[in-house]
Amino acid sequence: MLEALLEVIGLFQKNNIEYCVIEGLAMLLHNGRASTVDIGFYLLVNDLHEVAKLFKAEKISVKAAGDFQLKTKRKGVAIDLLLADHYAGADVVRRACEKRLGSKWIRVATPEDLIVLKTLADRSIDRRDIEELRELFKGKLDEVYVQKKLKNIGEVLEK
Repeated sequence: MLEALLEVIGLFQKNNIEYCVIEGLAMLLHNGRASTVDIGFYLLVNDLHEVAKLFKAEKISVKAAGDFQLKTKRKGVAIDLLLADHYAGADVVRRACEKRLGSKWIRVATPEDLIVLKTLADRSIDRRDIEELRELFKGKLDEVYVQKKLKNIGEVLEK
Protein backbone atom coordinates (compact mmCIF):
# COMPACT_ATOMS: atom_id res chain seq x y z
CA MET A 1 0.00 0.00 0.00
CA LEU A 2 2.85 2.39 0.86
CA GLU A 3 4.36 2.09 -2.61
CA ALA A 4 1.02 2.88 -4.29
CA LEU A 5 0.41 5.79 -1.93
CA LEU A 6 3.79 7.38 -2.60
CA GLU A 7 3.49 6.86 -6.35
CA VAL A 8 0.14 8.66 -6.53
CA ILE A 9 1.27 11.46 -4.20
CA GLY A 10 4.36 11.90 -6.39
CA LEU A 11 2.10 12.34 -9.41
CA PHE A 12 0.05 14.97 -7.56
CA GLN A 13 3.15 16.84 -6.48
CA LYS A 14 4.70 16.71 -9.95
CA ASN A 15 1.53 18.27 -11.40
CA ASN A 16 0.82 20.74 -8.58
CA ILE A 17 -2.43 19.06 -7.58
CA GLU A 18 -3.46 19.90 -4.04
CA TYR A 19 -4.63 16.77 -2.22
CA CYS A 20 -5.16 15.18 1.13
CA VAL A 21 -5.63 11.63 2.30
CA ILE A 22 -9.07 10.82 3.71
CA GLU A 23 -10.99 7.73 4.84
CA GLY A 24 -9.38 4.79 6.63
CA LEU A 25 -5.79 5.60 5.78
CA ALA A 26 -6.24 9.06 7.31
CA MET A 27 -7.46 7.33 10.49
CA LEU A 28 -4.30 5.20 10.54
CA LEU A 29 -2.07 8.24 10.00
CA HIS A 30 -3.75 9.87 13.00
CA ASN A 31 -2.84 6.77 15.06
CA GLY A 32 -6.32 5.35 14.92
CA ARG A 33 -7.28 1.84 14.09
CA ALA A 34 -8.71 1.16 10.72
CA SER A 35 -8.87 -1.89 8.57
CA THR A 36 -8.47 -0.42 5.15
CA VAL A 37 -7.41 -1.92 1.88
CA ASP A 38 -7.82 1.19 -0.22
CA ILE A 39 -6.62 4.78 -0.34
CA GLY A 40 -8.93 7.77 -0.54
CA PHE A 41 -7.89 11.23 -1.70
CA TYR A 42 -9.66 14.56 -1.87
CA LEU A 43 -8.35 16.66 -4.77
CA LEU A 44 -8.57 20.41 -5.10
CA VAL A 45 -9.05 20.64 -8.85
CA ASN A 46 -11.57 22.21 -11.17
CA ASP A 47 -11.93 19.21 -13.43
CA LEU A 48 -11.45 15.53 -12.71
CA HIS A 49 -11.14 14.93 -16.46
CA GLU A 50 -7.80 16.76 -16.32
CA VAL A 51 -6.69 14.47 -13.50
CA ALA A 52 -7.79 11.47 -15.57
CA LYS A 53 -5.64 12.72 -18.47
CA LEU A 54 -2.62 13.03 -16.16
CA PHE A 55 -3.07 9.48 -14.92
CA LYS A 56 -3.52 8.15 -18.44
CA ALA A 57 -0.32 9.95 -19.53
CA GLU A 58 1.43 7.95 -16.80
CA LYS A 59 -0.24 4.80 -18.17
CA ILE A 60 -2.48 4.52 -15.13
CA SER A 61 -6.04 3.62 -16.12
CA VAL A 62 -8.87 5.38 -14.33
CA LYS A 63 -12.62 4.94 -14.35
CA ALA A 64 -15.24 7.56 -13.65
CA ALA A 65 -17.46 6.75 -10.70
CA GLY A 66 -19.95 9.57 -11.13
CA ASP A 67 -19.25 13.23 -11.75
CA PHE A 68 -17.09 13.74 -8.68
CA GLN A 69 -15.02 10.57 -8.36
CA LEU A 70 -12.44 8.52 -10.21
CA LYS A 71 -11.26 5.03 -9.33
CA THR A 72 -7.98 3.38 -10.14
CA LYS A 73 -5.64 0.67 -8.88
CA ARG A 74 -1.90 0.78 -8.26
CA LYS A 75 0.18 -2.14 -7.06
CA GLY A 76 -3.07 -4.02 -6.38
CA VAL A 77 -4.43 -1.23 -4.15
CA ALA A 78 -7.79 0.39 -4.91
CA ILE A 79 -7.59 4.19 -5.02
CA ASP A 80 -10.51 6.64 -4.87
CA LEU A 81 -9.95 10.17 -6.18
CA LEU A 82 -12.70 12.55 -5.10
CA LEU A 83 -13.26 16.10 -6.28
CA ALA A 84 -13.18 18.42 -3.27
CA ASP A 85 -16.36 20.45 -3.68
CA HIS A 86 -16.69 23.96 -2.27
CA TYR A 87 -19.27 22.86 0.36
CA ALA A 88 -17.05 20.49 2.33
CA GLY A 89 -14.09 19.16 0.43
CA ALA A 90 -12.15 22.29 -0.44
CA ASP A 91 -11.81 23.20 3.25
CA VAL A 92 -10.66 19.66 3.98
CA VAL A 93 -7.83 19.96 1.46
CA ARG A 94 -6.83 23.47 2.50
CA ARG A 95 -6.83 22.64 6.22
CA ALA A 96 -4.97 19.33 5.82
CA CYS A 97 -2.09 18.67 8.17
CA GLU A 98 1.12 16.89 7.33
CA LYS A 99 2.02 13.52 8.82
CA ARG A 100 5.39 11.88 8.49
CA LEU A 101 5.41 8.48 6.85
CA GLY A 102 8.95 7.17 6.78
CA SER A 103 11.02 9.89 5.12
CA LYS A 104 8.01 11.46 3.37
CA TRP A 105 5.41 13.96 4.49
CA ILE A 106 1.80 13.14 3.61
CA ARG A 107 -1.08 15.65 3.59
CA VAL A 108 -3.91 14.23 5.70
CA ALA A 109 -7.37 15.53 6.57
CA THR A 110 -7.48 16.97 10.09
CA PRO A 111 -9.32 15.04 12.81
CA GLU A 112 -12.07 17.70 12.74
CA ASP A 113 -12.57 17.34 9.00
CA LEU A 114 -12.60 13.56 9.27
CA ILE A 115 -15.36 13.88 11.87
CA VAL A 116 -17.34 16.07 9.48
CA LEU A 117 -16.86 13.69 6.54
CA LYS A 118 -17.66 10.63 8.62
CA THR A 119 -20.75 12.30 10.07
CA LEU A 120 -21.99 12.93 6.53
CA ALA A 121 -21.26 9.33 5.46
CA ASP A 122 -23.11 8.02 8.55
CA ARG A 123 -22.18 4.35 8.33
CA SER A 124 -21.56 2.20 11.40
CA ILE A 125 -17.80 2.15 10.72
CA ASP A 126 -17.81 5.95 10.43
CA ARG A 127 -19.63 6.33 13.75
CA ARG A 128 -17.00 4.10 15.36
CA ASP A 129 -14.22 6.17 13.78
CA ILE A 130 -15.81 9.39 15.08
CA GLU A 131 -15.84 7.99 18.62
CA GLU A 132 -12.21 6.97 18.26
CA LEU A 133 -11.15 10.39 16.93
CA ARG A 134 -12.95 12.08 19.81
CA GLU A 135 -11.08 9.82 22.23
CA LEU A 136 -7.69 10.21 20.53
CA PHE A 137 -7.97 14.01 20.38
CA LYS A 138 -9.93 14.61 23.58
CA GLY A 139 -9.65 18.25 24.59
CA LYS A 140 -7.81 19.15 21.37
CA LEU A 141 -10.60 19.18 18.79
CA ASP A 142 -12.02 22.41 17.43
CA GLU A 143 -15.63 21.51 18.18
CA VAL A 144 -16.84 24.96 17.12
CA TYR A 145 -15.43 24.34 13.63
CA VAL A 146 -17.03 20.87 13.44
CA GLN A 147 -20.48 22.11 14.50
CA LYS A 148 -20.33 25.17 12.24
CA LYS A 149 -19.23 23.08 9.24
CA LEU A 150 -21.97 20.51 9.79
CA LYS A 151 -24.56 23.26 10.19
CA ASN A 152 -23.44 24.99 6.97
CA ILE A 153 -23.49 21.74 5.00
CA GLY A 154 -26.91 20.89 6.44
CA GLU A 155 -28.29 24.23 5.31
CA VAL A 156 -26.96 23.67 1.79
CA LEU A 157 -28.44 20.15 1.65
CA GLU A 158 -31.86 21.43 2.76
CA LYS A 159 -32.09 23.82 -0.22
